[in-house]
Amino acid sequence: MDRCIERIVDMTAIIRDEAGLKTALADIAGRYDFSGYAFVSLRPGQSYAISDYAEEWRKRYQKEDLKQVDPVIRQAQTLRRAFTWSGESERASLSVAERRFFADASGHNIRSGVTIPIATPNGAVSMLTLASSKPVLTPDRHIDAIAAASAIGQLHSLVEHLQVKPTVQESVYLSPKEATFVRWIALGKSMEDVAVIEGVKYNTVRITLAGVRHRYDLCNNNQLIGLAVRLNLV
Repeated sequence: MDRCIERIVDMTAIIRDEAGLKTALADIAGRYDFSGYAFVSLRPGQSYAISDYAEEWRKRYQKEDLKQVDPVIRQAQTLRRAFTWSGESERASLSVAERRFFADASGHNIRSGVTIPIATPNGAVSMLTLASSKPVLTPDRHIDAIAAASAIGQLHSLVEHLQVKPTVQESVYLSPKEATFVRWIALGKSMEDVAVIEGVKYNTVRITLAGVRHRYDLCNNNQLIGLAVRLNLV
């Protein structure tokens, strides 16, 4: 595994375009006997993935928002360090939804793997997962945690620099009512002001905005405004 990490570092030094990056990641995964790769960036309202997993699985993952039940994502957010995982060996500790997730993923050659997460700005997390079709990885998959984190940090910087088009991207939307309330807040109005202007109860405004923040894992209305303005939603 350490040699695989070295190749990722070497790759980030020579790749200059999106096509080259995706090809190199797929080549590295295949060279070290993995079935595929997924680079995931988790940012409030801006989560995305670059992956060569089966298209059917990628579409289902996005449509059903499987990120919410993905045990690998949960573990990466908690540990913030490199780890191996297996849907089969960890079955006893998984919820029913998580066991179902792994059962479905196994049909697309995703049964175990290595995931290397790193912290990125503003409380976000990025990670590279190399998935395997084997029930459990061989025990000699040693991981140098420091070298692994360094490699994924360089990979993250390269992905951002190249502005790589995501394979899967979180769909962000606002309903007409949500967009109206957010626009007033962006113009400097308080929630009390918005309630008066729109002729609704204060709790209607408060609950509506709280619902949007929860949907996109946002901490406050300032983050909500920033996301809405950045994505031209208001």
